[in-house]
Amino acid sequence: MNKPILFVLSDIHGNIYQDWMKEYASTLSPFFQVKLFDCQELAGISNLEPSQVHAEFLNGGMDRAISTLEALDDQPTAILGFSIGGTIAWKFALRNQVQSLHVVSATRIRKEVEKPMSTITVYFGDQEEHGPNTEWFNTMDLSPVILKGEVHECYRNKRTLELVCGNMIAAH
Repeated sequence: MNKPILFVLSDIHGNIYQDWMKEYASTLSPFFQVKLFDCQELAGISNLEPSQVHAEFLNGGMDRAISTLEALDDQPTAILGFSIGGTIAWKFALRNQVQSLHVVSATRIRKEVEKPMSTITVYFGDQEEHGPNTEWFNTMDLSPVILKGEVHECYRNKRTLELVCGNMIAAH
């Protein structure tokens, strides 16, 4: 039996070779056909100062990333996205069929007014400064997983990795 295809979308820094990204991939690879994506590469962003990268994603980069994903031969059964990667995953799932969507610290989804037709799990640290508010979650009919004592880049730590991967494997 073929394993379901899982797209894993990086955070804004884009480096899929970081230890934390490799750890997600190795934990999930027995259950999924894991495909790692650097969001900067997907968006065609290169050689920019870190302060310019965020603006580039907001000014067409996310749309370019989605188009790049849509052009791939394989389409995902599930997507796991971190920060900007989670927002790209959300927007991709609005336009494409994805069974399950898992987003961690995807603060920009707070601007979304439409919900993908996927099973959705969202994770935020309780110290997150820019995440969606309770009203947004209620409007979207979502119950977030709130990680006590955690900040925006909580996805980089072992505790979050174990929770996210454990939930994904159990739902698989």
